[in-house]
Amino acid sequence: MGLSVRKANTTDIDDIKQILMEAARWIKRQGINQWEFLLTDNQDEEIKTNIEEGTMYVAEMNHRIVATFYLGSTQTEFDIKIWGERKDTACYLHRLAVHQDYRGKQIGKQVIDWIVSHLDKETVLRLDCVAENPGLNSFYQQYGFNFVGKEKEGEKEFSLYEKWI
Repeated sequence: MGLSVRKANTTDIDDIKQILMEAARWIKRQGINQWEFLLTDNQDEEIKTNIEEGTMYVAEMNHRIVATFYLGSTQTEFDIKIWGERKDTACYLHRLAVHQDYRGKQIGKQVIDWIVSHLDKETVLRLDCVAENPGLNSFYQQYGFNFVGKEKEGEKEFSLYEKWI
């Protein structure tokens, strides 16, 4: 059975948190300073708000949640800090994470393919990742995202990527 993507609902919160926290622990073990806030902050309210706003998604295979991501057409405060305030037609991708049992099985690529196929033409898909994460930077470049620069926020430097649809 193939991958299916849907908007998350409140019954998905525990699965979403588990996937995000597993990803954060894995990233930390790689020595990369990214998503550590997920290990210390309770994300329930933010996830619930994202679900209510219709911006939190899950990807499923065989009725099991295998990935999660945030996709919104309105800039978050963080987006404004690193991208500047934009008025163009764009969607912002955040917190794409794949369940540890499904890493290396092209789930991330399938999720990006799904996102691209569901966005309107003439839309730009934007995302950022920590500049010190070479694997993730390579992943986004490999799947057609254009590197547009780096931006510092606090102590971290972020790579900025765009993909025109």
